[in-house]
Amino acid sequence: MKVNVNVIVDFSFGFLTHGVLLPPPVVPPAVPTFSVEMIATFMWTLGFAMNQNKFSNGAKPVTHKGMWIALDGHDCGMMIPDITVPPAPNIWYPMMWPFSSRKPIMAASTVKMNGTSVACAQWIGLPPIPMMSCGEPVSVPVCWSAISVTNNLQVGMTFTDMLVGLITTVASIVTDYLFSKLPGNTFGQVALGNALKGLSPVSILAGFGTSALTGNATLSGTIGLPFANISVSYTPNPDAGSPSFVFGGALPFFRGDSTGAGQVSGIPVKL
Repeated sequence: MKVNVNVIVDFSFGFLTHGVLLPPPVVPPAVPTFSVEMIATFMWTLGFAMNQNKFSNGAKPVTHKGMWIALDGHDCGMMIPDITVPPAPNIWYPMMWPFSSRKPIMAASTVKMNGTSVACAQWIGLPPIPMMSCGEPVSVPVCWSAISVTNNLQVGMTFTDMLVGLITTVASIVTDYLFSKLPGNTFGQVALGNALKGLSPVSILAGFGTSALTGNATLSGTIGLPFANISVSYTPNPDAGSPSFVFGGALPFFRGDSTGAGQVSGIPVKL
């Protein structure tokens, strides 16, 4: 199946649910209500600066129409100003927006740029391929890349790629659901829950299974927030010359790992 690539100026939008919390004397928990998942371009300012964006801007950049292409693992990232409906003085926005996320759920594993598979998302095409949008109590794939149809560079997706995307999506939804059942829903509890989701057994096992389908099986886990975290991954049978264990971490504007790969404000660098 052929899918048009997405470049940095392509945009997406959607409709989901987010929490609403009115000013005092109302107290937590926040109550989910409909929300407009606002328009966001693939290159999103804070998402790029915090290295959540992932483009073909490596040592040998690959471009379409002179612009970088979105790769597997891309996330538009934090501070997408999704708005709850009906409009209200929602004091939950300071929790929603720093944890905003919007990312492709599928990728073309056989087409790689700078060693990474190309992300796949499209509104017009068969089949339509949505993007995962942040939401409460769960994130679901209800955002759409609206303009990729105007790009004339295509990549080929396989049935396995679609299966991997579905498994990853289900694992993410199950993880969100389980964490939503934890007691409490204050700012601190939600921040802690988001920091621990990268250690979810559901996501770790799903990641191991999907990586086995498309390449070397890898176990990986992360603890922390998008802009401050530590991670570790283990590959039982790594490629020649590659380590089994890879340790990584991120601080605001900086990301790096034990292989020497790093990024400073969205720009890849060799550490």
